[in-house]
Amino acid sequence: MVKMGFFFGGVFWGVFFIVLGLCAIFKTVFHVNISVIRIGLALFIIYIGLSMLFSGPHFRVDKNTVLFENRDLILTETMEEYNIIFGRGVIDLTAISTENQRTEINIVFGEGIIKVNPELPMEIKVSSVLSGAKMLDGNNIAMGEYTYRTKSYNENNAEGLLVEATVVFGKLEFIEK
Repeated sequence: MVKMGFFFGGVFWGVFFIVLGLCAIFKTVFHVNISVIRIGLALFIIYIGLSMLFSGPHFRVDKNTVLFENRDLILTETMEEYNIIFGRGVIDLTAISTENQRTEINIVFGEGIIKVNPELPMEIKVSSVLSGAKMLDGNNIAMGEYTYRTKSYNENNAEGLLVEATVVFGKLEFIEK
């Protein structure tokens, strides 16, 4: 199966420009008008659809992004942002240090499960738009914002991990590990 990188490599563009040149010759000599751009776009969309049906998509994404797949992210160090888009992801935040770090989690048309250690000082801010976000204290947020703090979090000291989660047309669940 051809990877998505094929479309951005030299072979694809070489063939594309040869076909474009042939179409220009056909239009000039034989007065045949062929819309190469429309045909190329249609074939590209058909290729993406067929690759999703038969072998899954071959999109290259960062290690902190889940796109059209099901993946577990076990973290030992915090990155600034994690994304789950049209997929399902499990993000394990139990093994990271909580020294004044901030992480952002975005879920769009997907499902996310966030594993947290309730013993670690942590503040979780959730923003939900037409979604379901289940918090550790049992609250469910469908629309709006909510802030949850673990028992070990001290507002006066404000040291710990800040998690800002945004859910749009998706599902988010925080669970204790």
